[in-house]
Amino acid sequence: MREAAVKILIIDDDPELAKVLGLYLRKAGHQTAFAPDADQGLEEAGRQPPEIVLLDRRLPGMTGLDLLPHLLRLPGRPAVVMMTGMTEISDAVAAIKLGAEDYLSKPFEFETLDLVIQRVAEKRNLHRDVEALKQVQKEQTVRDYLFLSGQAMQAVYEQIEQVAEKEKVTVLILGETGTGKEHAARLIHLSSPRAAKPFVELHCAALPESLLESELFGFEAGAFTDAKKQKKGLFEMAQAGTLFLDEVGELPLSIQTKLLKVLEQKQLRRLGGLDPIDLDVRVVAATNRDLEKETQAGRFRADLYYRLNVFSIRLPPLRDRGGDIVELAKFFFDLACRDFQKKLELTPQVIRRMQSYPWPGNIRELKNSVERMVIRARGGVLKPEDMPEELRFPADGARLEPEASANPEAEDLRRLLNDCHWNRSLAAQKLGISRPTLLKKMKELDIYKM
Repeated sequence: MREAAVKILIIDDDPELAKVLGLYLRKAGHQTAFAPDADQGLEEAGRQPPEIVLLDRRLPGMTGLDLLPHLLRLPGRPAVVMMTGMTEISDAVAAIKLGAEDYLSKPFEFETLDLVIQRVAEKRNLHRDVEALKQVQKEQTVRDYLFLSGQAMQAVYEQIEQVAEKEKVTVLILGETGTGKEHAARLIHLSSPRAAKPFVELHCAALPESLLESELFGFEAGAFTDAKKQKKGLFEMAQAGTLFLDEVGELPLSIQTKLLKVLEQKQLRRLGGLDPIDLDVRVVAATNRDLEKETQAGRFRADLYYRLNVFSIRLPPLRDRGGDIVELAKFFFDLACRDFQKKLELTPQVIRRMQSYPWPGNIRELKNSVERMVIRARGGVLKPEDMPEELRFPADGARLEPEASANPEAEDLRRLLNDCHWNRSLAAQKLGISRPTLLKKMKELDIYKM
């Protein structure tokens, strides 16, 4: 079966060989280009990016081995097949280690050339398909996240989008406990070129100082009494991905010093180890502390703070995001109803109380409160008496107003919407009105689907 046509660049200082190869490959349906040396090869590859490069080991000036890394850094990263003499097999092996896909030993038969090109092209197409699938999965995962429509969070999403693509930039996420710092860190990772790689997290306050170092940096067998075998640390586990350090302000000063060294050198040594390990890890850190004040008080290293704070994102507290409360409540309500297998509705009175409550525990408190309400609810409606005590009897002494008398119009409209499974277009059609008119009426009657 004939292989699909590909763009092939031949870099060889033998014009007769290049002419023969080019003629044969064009007859096979491929597009070809030729360059006699490394400089012209790079220039040609930049002008018309090839899919495959047939690269001669022996070139005037820069050798094929020297040229190989430059080719692999080109946009599209062409697949390189090294052409070597029979006495240069060791160079062919070295080329494979540097990233070449395959090699051909001169002289070679056209049949061998066909097999190599077909194998390399199929591998390249498979890689392209895998990357496309990963991109689709990444986009779907991001779509599955709850994106809030409030102005404050829209500004946060813009910052996340801005920094996500800059995959080597360290990010510091600031905000009170429960504002969604881990959520933001995951979005940064999922929106970045590292999305298909590991996302590894550590809650810095969850481990004692004696374990933090080995957890972060790993250890060699025999490094200490209980070190029976080698263990990789979280930095190594996050290689090529993202390491999320939650509540980084809780790190002891001794660990801060070692963390700073790793971030600056992009290398680490396991406990008890001698050989440095190169790292390619983006660090996203988060804290609810004021790190500037912590540095002034001597509890946090100023140089580490500056190293972490290359790009900062501040998450506003929920009390300053009134518009987000209803969206979040709906989201958590739907999840809780699904998890606890209940069919419920919320009354407007409960919604208003949620919006007026200050939520000192932020999103985490809201989620837990909604789950408790769903668990406690009896019947098909979530009522004020199902609310936690702090919502029904807030610290300011206000009391939940009595439930308003039933509005027949509202009840009839709610019943119709339930019959239509809350399909607003269908409900509007049955009422003989436009959808915008229906939405306006729902707002007037304070009708929500939770």
